[in-house]
Amino acid sequence: MIPEIDVKTFKKRLDARKAGNESFFVLDVRNPNEQEIALIDGTDKLIPVNELEDRIDEILDQKENEILVYCRSGGRSGMACGILAHAGFKSYKNVAGGVLAWSDLVDPTMKKY
Repeated sequence: MIPEIDVKTFKKRLDARKAGNESFFVLDVRNPNEQEIALIDGTDKLIPVNELEDRIDEILDQKENEILVYCRSGGRSGMACGILAHAGFKSYKNVAGGVLAWSDLVDPTMKKY
């Protein structure tokens, strides 16, 4: 079972990180054109899920950190968490509901697509 974090808790943790009270890495696994439509402020890296295995070296320096992974609705980010687990990452969470849930529950001004 892949651990999850809900978008309201994710938002609280992003705010805490901005204040210097949290440390984690935010990975967006959508495609670049999706990020142009809607981006969660605080995202550290964009690697589309279909490229993650080949580009895992780009985030190896985060292997000991917690990684919070999101996509549009939670499906691709769940797959990405499986890839991270297989690559030996120890701490990761799928942002449940992704950008759609963020738009519904955190920032209703965010475009839905």
